Amino acid sequence: MSVPGLSFAQPVFNNPLVKNRADPQIFLHTDGYYYFTATAPEYDRIELRRARSINELAMADAKVIWRKHASGPMSHHIWAPELHFIDGKWYVYFTAGRADAIWDIRLYVLESSAANPVDGEWLERGQIKTGWESFSLDATTFSHAGQRYLVWTQRDPASDKKNTNIYLAKMDTPLSIAGPATLLSRPDYEWEKRKYEVNEAPAVLIRDGRIFITYSASATDENYCMGLLTAPANANLLDAKVWSKSSQPVFKSNAASNQYGPGHNSFTTTADGKTDVLVYHARDYRDIKGNALNDPNRHTCAQTFSWNADGTPDFGQPGAPMINQGKLAARPLFRDPIMDGAADPVLVRNTALGKWWMFYTNRRANANDVPGVAWVHGTRIGIAESDDNGANWHYLGEADIELPPSMGGLESTHWAPEIIRADDGSYHMFLTVVPGIFNDWKHPRYMVHLRSQDLRHWRNARVLQLASDRVIDATVLRLPEGGYRMWYNNEVDKKSIYYADSVDLEKWIDKGKAVGDQSGEGPKVFRWKEQWWMITDVWRGLAVYRSDDLLSWKRQVGGNLLEIPGHGEDDGVIGGHPDVVVNGDRAFLFYFTHPGKRGADQKKDGKEQRRSSLQVVELLLTEQGLQVDRDAPAYVRLSND
Repeated sequence: MSVPGLSFAQPVFNNPLVKNRADPQIFLHTDGYYYFTATAPEYDRIELRRARSINELAMADAKVIWRKHASGPMSHHIWAPELHFIDGKWYVYFTAGRADAIWDIRLYVLESSAANPVDGEWLERGQIKTGWESFSLDATTFSHAGQRYLVWTQRDPASDKKNTNIYLAKMDTPLSIAGPATLLSRPDYEWEKRKYEVNEAPAVLIRDGRIFITYSASATDENYCMGLLTAPANANLLDAKVWSKSSQPVFKSNAASNQYGPGHNSFTTTADGKTDVLVYHARDYRDIKGNALNDPNRHTCAQTFSWNADGTPDFGQPGAPMINQGKLAARPLFRDPIMDGAADPVLVRNTALGKWWMFYTNRRANANDVPGVAWVHGTRIGIAESDDNGANWHYLGEADIELPPSMGGLESTHWAPEIIRADDGSYHMFLTVVPGIFNDWKHPRYMVHLRSQDLRHWRNARVLQLASDRVIDATVLRLPEGGYRMWYNNEVDKKSIYYADSVDLEKWIDKGKAVGDQSGEGPKVFRWKEQWWMITDVWRGLAVYRSDDLLSWKRQVGGNLLEIPGHGEDDGVIGGHPDVVVNGDRAFLFYFTHPGKRGADQKKDGKEQRRSSLQVVELLLTEQGLQVDRDAPAYVRLSND
């Protein structure tokens, strides 16, 4: 799908991606998994994680593949592991000191022949000899033009200074270098010498005929930052003269986003290889008490980056952590404590209370001796309230909806509420009503309009004259030119989506079919990223359409949203019947699931299959259109307006 004129959102990473992990590396392997390793704050072990997406690394199990020795080499300061796949084997390059000489740190290697390095056996392969014995750390490796190289940090023993430099050498095996090392960079500029004179943590990028090596400089506090070395790809990389050095940091602390000391980075890409990703650590505060090395709060972060017109990388600035953009939403977001059948959510701001309310169909999932489909009849509309702008919800009760006997009265069925606030401050509900409790689908379904001043008590019920007497699931939008438009499911016409217009929310004129390329229900129409969108529940996930004029709709190709099950609690099934809340440049998709409808139990009809949960995920706009990563943690903050 191509959306002309739109700027597409880059992938959103839920920073901090992994808390309390410094010196991070993320490696995308040919098996489709991302592998993560970093320095553990105890400096005593090496961990690996793997996941199908970068965001999922936050929730992946951390498997300890190696622990420090009790004494001797590799018994202290276990730092900066990096995972590499070379000639069919896995290697971890890491830094370690000695318990009896903690600053005698050197470079070491682990090796594994396992297909999955997380579960494989690891062998110690000893120290990498660099040509002289001194403080050395932060090794990485890369291959270029058929030659493998090692890049690392080390002190020059011939110098009286304790500064660290960046060195490069050819490798003859994954365990050793061949020939003398070349000094690429030493601390020259003032920004490389704050508190300590440091060049460390090299990371390599190769693009468009150039080789870039980022490195980190100065003390590991707010002064920590990144520099950049550049060489032509066709040059002799062991000739120090071919390398140029940035005169200013290319990535540094950003007080505006509360990110301090960003650095010790690595690079990866999105799964399709089209977008470059910078992985780094940073703290979310500036002032550190005591020794910075004893402060465990360097957190792993990730963000995409672009390229300048001159071909150099543009890393931008450290962005604000997602936690600053909201609270981590509960998973599941909500379960009804009475009937356990919450579905069809719709959110509305209770302006009098200054809180968000969520209305939902409350199916009778845990009722006893309710045959067939009677359990989805006789339903009422539940209400939940959020005290933190959408991340957590608690049960308030049921909406007080008064219907006359002609609509079923006290025996009526209430489904799929839609609520909109009018200019006079009153609230209008458009409710699907079945006039009774039935054990089949053969009865009328009306669209009923009600009004309320307080969102609790709903009166003045009136049936709308729409396309048929089998209409369900309204969504209502205020039109840019004035007036309102409703979209709904006309079950008589192959469950197509119809629409109607009104100037006052009271009188509606049906306009006919809006979308009929496939059956669908639960439409939701909204504007986001300068485009009109419609999402419908097609029972195989959510279909997506876009429009320039709210009349002609084009379906998004490439699969439905929420068709692929997630891995979170109660989220391992298809998601359905959504609401969307747009909050500035962010948009949140609220939906429901039947957690028990999966596997061998999918066709059963017990309480576990009937129960439902509400969930939330953030919408993303990519070149493929609207997308979601339902396994990503959702940090939610709905507007206070």
